[in-house]
Amino acid sequence: MSDLVNEIIFGTSVVVIVLSTDSAENDFDRSLFTWPHWQGETIPEAHQNWKAVFVAHDRTFRGLYYEGSTPEETLTIRVPHTTLTDALWKMVQNDSCAVLCTGLTGDPSAAEVTTALKQGMLQAVLVEALFA
Repeated sequence: MSDLVNEIIFGTSVVVIVLSTDSAENDFDRSLFTWPHWQGETIPEAHQNWKAVFVAHDRTFRGLYYEGSTPEETLTIRVPHTTLTDALWKMVQNDSCAVLCTGLTGDPSAAEVTTALKQGMLQAVLVEALFA
């Protein structure tokens, strides 16, 4: 799994984390990422089971946490540490939430994310930010 952190402005700002689940090295159920299509006009619907994990001392995004109904269904997905810009870190701290989004592969640029959003290619959910 790779990740890319972007900033998209609505009436309010949220951190958008674009996830690429096409890597063969990951051993998890990709059906967990079948989120609702995101039109980009509003913030996506909340998903209570997913969390985005950040570390405060170095202001990095570290991964995802899926809170399953049993310990066997609970999942932690670690990603390479991604340092957030000052503006993104402030948003995460102030709003304690982030948008997780799928629908692209590889390492898309911010422009590619914006284009995919406009074309309705993305699936997304609003999640709680956890701080370690």
